[in-house]
Amino acid sequence: MIDDTARGMIAVWMGTSTQTLEAFNRYTEGMESPDSDCPAHRDFGCGFIDSDFFVAYGTADNRIVPVEELVLEVGTYSLDTERAILARCHELGVTHGNSLYFYDHCTFHEEQAGRLYNELRFIGNFANAKPKPTRG
Repeated sequence: MIDDTARGMIAVWMGTSTQTLEAFNRYTEGMESPDSDCPAHRDFGCGFIDSDFFVAYGTADNRIVPVEELVLEVGTYSLDTERAILARCHELGVTHGNSLYFYDHCTFHEEQAGRLYNELRFIGNFANAKPKPTRG
């Protein structure tokens, strides 16, 4: 289930998609419309996904890359968050991929561990607070 009130958190899914770009994108088609019957709504247990905070990414030509390269596309605010995502990827055995989702200001509570979401594995929820501006 999605909790989109979790400020300072980010939920991340990564993996290898074998689909065409069009098929991959159908999963989130209509995500901002509660009446769309969007597949992501069913899987994430919600009726709305905010495109201001949810990002889907795929590598050029579906090229499979190490997660160390893929994680650079996640909208994190710190190297510590990137390191935590990478550590969890390796714990789960996710070492390469070509696609990811991330939802900023959100947490996800997986009802069935290890399930795939449009061929992507839920990696986890991570602290992702914006750094406070410093006064000079």
